[in-house]
Formats: sequence, structure tokens, C-alpha cells
Amino acid sequence: MSWLAQLAAALTLFGIGYHCFVLLAALRFIGRAGRWRRLPDYVPPVTVLKPLKGADRELFANLETFCRQDYPTFQIVFGVDTPDDPAAEVVRRLQRAHPDRDLVLSIGAGEAANGKIGKLMQMIEHAAHPVLVLSDADIRVEPTYLRTMVRPLQRADVGLSTCLYRGRGRPGLATRLECLFIDTDFVPMVLIGDWIGIRAAYGASIAFKRDALEAAGGFAVAADQLADDYVLGQRVAAAGWKIAVLPDMVETVLESETVGEVWRHQMRWARTYRACQPFGWLLAAVIQLTAWACVLWLANGGASPAPELLAAALGVRLSVLTAVMLLVGRRDAPLRFWLLPAKDLVTSALWLGSWLGREVEWGGRRFRVESDGRMIRLPAPACPAPSLAAPSP
Repeated sequence: MSWLAQLAAALTLFGIGYHCFVLLAALRFIGRAGRWRRLPDYVPPVTVLKPLKGADRELFANLETFCRQDYPTFQIVFGVDTPDDPAAEVVRRLQRAHPDRDLVLSIGAGEAANGKIGKLMQMIEHAAHPVLVLSDADIRVEPTYLRTMVRPLQRADVGLSTCLYRGRGRPGLATRLECLFIDTDFVPMVLIGDWIGIRAAYGASIAFKRDALEAAGGFAVAADQLADDYVLGQRVAAAGWKIAVLPDMVETVLESETVGEVWRHQMRWARTYRACQPFGWLLAAVIQLTAWACVLWLANGGASPAPELLAAALGVRLSVLTAVMLLVGRRDAPLRFWLLPAKDLVTSALWLGSWLGREVEWGGRRFRVESDGRMIRLPAPACPAPSLAAPSP
């Protein structure tokens, strides 16, 4: 075999071994995570923080699930940049529909390159309670959500809890692909990270003790960071608090309608991972199991052992991911795994693309991500002014 075929064969075998490690990480995670569920109920007053921008078609339904919590005392603070943001009217509808709930609309933002953090810096001024729960606008939850997220905080050494999430959306290729990225890339990454000691939070859902957030420097520490959730989790851990990663899942309601939108979203995440963990992201090349098995096939002209290793690679990846999804309660996820080989090759293309530039698109704006994770807003492309001169004959 050529040197390329030998390299691809070695990395394919390494990738198969890595996936066995993923399965062990899932078993360990589920075994350890049970301790959070065994804790007694704990219901301190809570403020939920919901930074918003624009109004997707599912926004009212998403936010209403937070209004229907089975929890004794809680407040929800919604934040928008300007009073004419369409999300502000959605909040006013919620206030009319749930007059018995303590729903606050915060308008304005602090100075921050990260618009979400800018709003949170303003919203925290309205927070009335000692426990804070932060989640994205596209998250939908069960009535027991607050009890689940807050329960680990009764331990004196735990300052933050966070959890997994799953995708939900209309049928279509874009939604199926985005769900696959969550189930087959994000979830295994969390399981491995939990085992090797990466202490991070996941922005879909985070619960803080207010004391822990203040000890970490408050929301301002992430004002110019693209990976705000990662930075907040790291700062809380650095301040001496433990982080609880829960096995429970919230739903992220996916709004992507085209594969192009999914690509831009995933490229933002790929360049975020590159900024947060550059060495780890570089090493991620060696676990691109499907890609290396295909490289082996091409480099070896389809001759043995390429077919055998390709079959083994796909079989192990499908088997391990199916087992992981069943362990974390995603029984429907394997129904989409027929798209997995194509999605894996897209993941490898995203990995390559993440090293070819530093620009990302977020919320309709473009940013440059610096090597330390800071984001710098780029000016909008100039549009030539329309000419008022009469056309020449």
C-alpha cells in the first residue's frame, strides 16, 4: 500500500477505537449522572433570563413552555435591543396571556460585541432572585424543567448546571441534517469532554447560583466572546465551583430551511470550537472515521483491506451512536442514521473549512474570530448608491 493508504488505514483503526471510547464515556456519564436525579427536590426562587432577537414562527410556543412551569416562585426576564424588535410584541402577548406570571421585558443592551451578552448585562438588573436560569430563544421545555435544572445547585460546591439538547423541527433535509449534527457530533463531544475534565456550559440551558456568576466576573467576562457559554462555564469552574452536566434534554426548535443555512450555522460552531480548543480541534482530524475510510478506499483503489475497513468503520459508528442515543433517551434518532455517511463527510469538510478563515455569520451580522475567541464585528459590505443621472442615449 502507498503511504497515504497506510496512514488512512491506521487512522481508520484509530477512529474505530475512539468510538469504543465514546460508548464507554456514555455508559460512565449515565451512571454518574444518576446522582443528580437522586437528590431531593429543591425549589429556591428563580429568575429565567431569555435574550431575544427577532420573532421566529415558533417563538411564542417556545416561550410559553417556560410560563407553564410546575415551580412555586419564578420570574422571567425577556431582553431585546430595541422596543421595535418583533420579539417585544411576542413578549407582550405572553404578558396578556399569563397575567399571573412575573414576566418582565428588558429593553436595551450593554456595550458588548456579543449581542446576546449585551442584552444579558442589561437584563440582570431586573433579576429578583438568587438562582438564574439562562436559555436560548429557540428552546422548548417540559413543565418539570426548572426543578430539574435547579436541583444540583442545592449542593454547596455546585455553582452551575447545564444539560444536553436535541433538535426538533419540520420534516425536511435541512432539519434532518441539523438534528444529525446535534446527535452524532455534539452529544459525543459532551460525553468525552465530561470524562476528560473539560468544564464548560452549553448555551441551550444553564442554571447558575448568582454568587457563582458574580465570582466568575458576571456576564461581562464574555462580552466580546463568540463562545459565551463555554467562557462562562470555564470562569465559574476557575472560581472554584463544580459544574453539573445533566443527562436530561431540552428541545431546540430548528428553523433552518435550506442546507446553506445549516452549513453557515455549523461553520460558526466549527470556528468557535477552533477558537476555544485549537489543539483539540486540530486533533479532531484523526477521528474523522468515515472520511479516513473513504480516503483509504480511494488511495488503495478499492482493494483489500479498504472494503473491510470501510464496512467496519460504518458498522462501528452506526452501532455505537445507536447505543449512545438509546442511553440518553433519543430512541427516534437512529431513524435518521441513513444520512450519517453523507453528514460525516460534510463534518469533515466543515473541519477543513474552519481552518481556511476566521469569519462567521451570526444574527445577520459578520464577525472575525480572533485566536483568543474574541469576536470583532465586520462592517457591512458597501452598496453603491443608485445613480440619478439620465441614461446616455
